Amino acid sequence: METLRIIRLWAAAAWSDGVLHPAEAAALERLIEASDDLSGAERLEAQAFLGEAPAVDPAEVADLSPAAREGVYRAALGIVALDGKVTYGERSFLARLRASLELDEATLDKLEQEARD
Repeated sequence: METLRIIRLWAAAAWSDGVLHPAEAAALERLIEASDDLSGAERLEAQAFLGEAPAVDPAEVADLSPAAREGVYRAALGIVALDGKVTYGERSFLARLRASLELDEATLDKLEQEARD
């Protein structure tokens, strides 16, 4: 279930500008394909995110492990940049996600710097 939640958060980040860019879709497809712990029903649910944005609350990260929260944020930072631009909607989603992560500022700043490099 944790994997599906992570995929849902990735998909929400990708869709946060209202459009799923082909590069974003390809990244999501790779993640879904690589997730061998999804049940058949979870895999179908995850694949549906390629056709429409999932309903998600960035606060869903609260009970993930710290390493998983870092990974989700790192991935969200990367996926919104795949189409070459970060829109207001994407920045807004990232801000809500950042506020929900419960990670220290140094870690968040490091992840954001890595995304810029």
